[in-house]
Amino acid sequence: MYKRPVRSLMVGVALTALAACGGTPYTPVAKQGDPIDVNAYTKQVDTFVVLLDTSGSMKTEDAGRPRMHTAEDWSASFGNAVPAMGFNAAVVTFGKGATGSCIGYGLASTLYGPTAYNAADFSRALGTLKCAASTTPIVDAIDSTTALLAEDTGRTAVIIVSDFNWDDPDGVKASLAELKSQHPGKICVHTVKVGNDTEYDAMISSITDSASCDSAVAAGDVASGPALSTYVADTLLTPMEKGLEYTTHTVSAEVLFDFDKSVVKPQGLNELKRIGDIIRSQGMSVGDIDVVGHTDSIGSDAYNQALSVRRAEAVKAVLVGAGISADIIDVIGMGKRDPVASNDTAAGRAQNRRVDVLVGARKPAK
Repeated sequence: MYKRPVRSLMVGVALTALAACGGTPYTPVAKQGDPIDVNAYTKQVDTFVVLLDTSGSMKTEDAGRPRMHTAEDWSASFGNAVPAMGFNAAVVTFGKGATGSCIGYGLASTLYGPTAYNAADFSRALGTLKCAASTTPIVDAIDSTTALLAEDTGRTAVIIVSDFNWDDPDGVKASLAELKSQHPGKICVHTVKVGNDTEYDAMISSITDSASCDSAVAAGDVASGPALSTYVADTLLTPMEKGLEYTTHTVSAEVLFDFDKSVVKPQGLNELKRIGDIIRSQGMSVGDIDVVGHTDSIGSDAYNQALSVRRAEAVKAVLVGAGISADIIDVIGMGKRDPVASNDTAAGRAQNRRVDVLVGARKPAK
């Protein structure tokens, strides 16, 4: 006689669990920013990591719209506006929604990357989130980011998208301090507030260092058009110094490296010495140098991206060893995204495997 009540209870629990899972994931809508002229900028950072709040407070509605959807839209819009300049990227969520279940305690989950940035894959990853629910493990998300960047020595923008309804600001500050201590001078923290609550503004100010490269904005203020593009430029890019004229020195990868390697060969060292002599002969007029690695189309995007970065780093190391200041040299890995010839032929692929050294020098006074 107890079978029917027990069965009813089990069905009720199952339905509750299904309801908590949030149903069909929301598909983010990416708004458009104004086009960014990549020829006017160099990279300020090598990597950006979005920390996306998927906790229960993000179910709160503003004007009938869940904050979670606003956060997903903004993140997709930001990603859509990022120019193809060889960034690496990751998305770490904190709460529920990326875990396959929307019940239980919140978790920090890596939703995307770290990998060579691809706008379409980034947007698709955001579209897999099932819900906003549970607790807010932002400290775990920051610690996960620290682990993701453990082997990375490049400059990184950490972008926190949240309503900032957190209960452990001291823990957040301690975790951010630890992250920055492991990469001194290379971490910038940017907060993007979703919602109109003002009670958390003091806490936001406490975790963003206004004396450094950190920043704090409201999502609605940088959601589309020129404001969005300006925000992307401010967080990821640096304007090329005005008054500089750039000369490109292109060296074949066959001259520089053995197959699939990033150690510069003697022949390559001689060619880089020649380029170094030219740069030093220009003296203090040289204000910026970009070392850009390129590959052909054979192999995966991620592999070619990593190889192009390693090779550009190797060329930079040789130039620094030749007496050129590391402070004015930026490394960019383009992978296979910027071919100069067809990848359908062996000759074309050979042209695409290269390293470009772009030297920006000030015009002589007339």
